Amino acid sequence: MVNKEDILPDRDFALELLKRLKIPLSIRRHSEKVADKAMEISRKIKKAKVDMNLIEIGALLHDVGRTKTHSFKHALIGGKILKERGFSEKLARICETHILGGLDKEDAKEVGLPEKDYLPLTLEEKIICLADKHMAGTREVSIKERFNIWFRKYGRSKILLKSKKRIEKIQQEIEELM
Repeated sequence: MVNKEDILPDRDFALELLKRLKIPLSIRRHSEKVADKAMEISRKIKKAKVDMNLIEIGALLHDVGRTKTHSFKHALIGGKILKERGFSEKLARICETHILGGLDKEDAKEVGLPEKDYLPLTLEEKIICLADKHMAGTREVSIKERFNIWFRKYGRSKILLKSKKRIEKIQQEIEELM
């Protein structure tokens, strides 16, 4: 018997879902680039098993919540959209944990989300979170460049500084598996 958590849509279905939900073309292209980057990172990992299907589909759907908002809430909304459609909790968690470098309870409260941790825990969640930070739209950037863009736009806030440390830790963790 197949576990429901292991059933994932294929790439074509995920891309078609994004179109049907009227995700802007720029976000769909960004999501495809994040998927490409996440797959590239995953292929380099030699010291751990990575669910490549989950990586590809999770990365394609990570911003599905942008159908409703571009605020931090897009992460929760994305998880909810996927759960309502019967997709796995694994996909929903990818949506919920990809913002910044993940958010702890304090950060979540500060940005208006329910007070709980939204931190990437699984290797797949971490890879997609990292791949997303490497994409400014469809342009690949370094983590330093990504955060410098945010620092210029929003200031060197406590939440961004914490997020930068988290994402650097995730990057180091993943590099140690290569």
